[in-house]
Amino acid sequence: MTIEFQDIKIVPLDDEASYKSDPSSALTNIILNLSASAPYEWSTYFNDRWIQQFYMMKRNASVSGKQLEIYCVPHELQTDHIPQLKKLIAETNQAYRECLARKQQIAATPATSDTDERKKLASIKADFKFD
Repeated sequence: MTIEFQDIKIVPLDDEASYKSDPSSALTNIILNLSASAPYEWSTYFNDRWIQQFYMMKRNASVSGKQLEIYCVPHELQTDHIPQLKKLIAETNQAYRECLARKQQIAATPATSDTDERKKLASIKADFKFD
């Protein structure tokens, strides 16, 4: 069974869902929509790697479902954060694709050995004499 995976990308910013958690701060929770809902493993990898990322002006960000939320000053988004987010999203897509390939390989292995085992049993059965 082959699972198809389309790379996840950032699509338009959701200005309706974006919000300020602290009215006295310039920081805003900016919601970026993703091209697809992120599978659990994908979002876990992204979130873990984002915590490990370091760059000047880095802000908190996380993925959940079909949204990426970053807490930043809006005018920083395009120049400071989008390039880093895109880079990590590309890395996460690749890591997830490799994870899927490993899972598919593991899933295929028992089926192959089960088929081989059945062939051996059929061969033994053919040679069996009950007299």
